[in-house]
Amino acid sequence: MNVVTDLQSRLLSRWCDLPRSPIASSIARRWVSAMLASWDLSLSPADEATIAELTSELVTNAVQHAVTPAWGSSDIRINVRAGDVTIWVAVCDHDPTLPTRRAPDFLAESGRGLFLVDAQADQWGAVPHENGKYVWFSLECLGGIDATNAKEDSPCPPSSFPTTSSVRGRIA
Repeated sequence: MNVVTDLQSRLLSRWCDLPRSPIASSIARRWVSAMLASWDLSLSPADEATIAELTSELVTNAVQHAVTPAWGSSDIRINVRAGDVTIWVAVCDHDPTLPTRRAPDFLAESGRGLFLVDAQADQWGAVPHENGKYVWFSLECLGGIDATNAKEDSPCPPSSFPTTSSVRGRIA
């Protein structure tokens, strides 16, 4: 695992490789929760639950929908970052096809993942990269020193998550 800490901006970041398996979302939820706890962040139980749910949705989408490459690893990577007031989570897979949000069928057993991400994340997006794509979300949920007076310089993901798509804020 890589750990990047920038004390100037209080940006904490970690990566984890996940198996392309039905248990990947469970591993991801527990790993993200453990990373956030290890950074001693003051998250509300509601924000912790939202982060866990949205992490699970993105990882489940990668497991179920990403096409496995003919070469190299089929693993999924996840990145969690904490800034002064924002948590970002990105899920990376090898399929370059960007996800599309569709109208949910509330009687179906699945198909509501991006609908939930759209409803609960402050921002989210999907970004193609040379080996596939990143699908990410962010929540502004930390009580940083300046959180009451100003937002971080950029509400978008850090520069390694170039933004091509960003959607409306979460519903409280």
